[in-house]
Amino acid sequence: MKLLLSILLSVLTTYHQGVYQTVGEVEFSCSPAEANAVLDSIMSDFEHNPHHVWTWMFYGTGEQKDERKQGFVIHYDSVHYDAPSEILYVDLTLLSPRGKASNLHAEPTLSDSRRENGIAPEGHRGVGYESERSLYFGVQNFRNMIKYCDATLTLTPSDNGTQRLQVVTHCKFGWFFNLFISRKMYRNTVEWRVEQFLENLRCKAEGKPLRQINVELEK
Repeated sequence: MKLLLSILLSVLTTYHQGVYQTVGEVEFSCSPAEANAVLDSIMSDFEHNPHHVWTWMFYGTGEQKDERKQGFVIHYDSVHYDAPSEILYVDLTLLSPRGKASNLHAEPTLSDSRRENGIAPEGHRGVGYESERSLYFGVQNFRNMIKYCDATLTLTPSDNGTQRLQVVTHCKFGWFFNLFISRKMYRNTVEWRVEQFLENLRCKAEGKPLRQINVELEK
């Protein structure tokens, strides 16, 4: 298990039958309402100002200036959210360690457990946010490179001033790319971005400036 910054942020990846599963957990020092406001911001930005998510939620996960970083470089080109279908339209440019650029288009689905046909269910209404809440992202057939990829964020509120957020991701690569994706490459491409993502959400919840974490990639 990789522990970062403190015991409050941990990330663990396992591999089974062609699927990489990464489980990350982070704790926020804030109220349940403040933690839920972060998830509200994710949904609101994707629906009304999708380009804004790249400035905070995915801060530090795109182009890397450190030449020692061996993972792929990601350029987020454009993103659009269609509210009626709850589908995102995302265009990326993926730059391999050897400098080869690939233009990718994905249409992941996005859902919020606090919504049923756009309305918060009875158990999730009010300012207290006492119940557990989940956001789900999922994409399939990502240009044959990724067979499917999904992420579920689950916020567990408490009244002790510390809120826990867990993210669980699953990633299965297409058969051709799976021949070349090693545990090391997954760590250097995906896993550390999960760590940065969790740190971004924590900074947002606690009202702190965003910071790029010190990532130790495998050589």
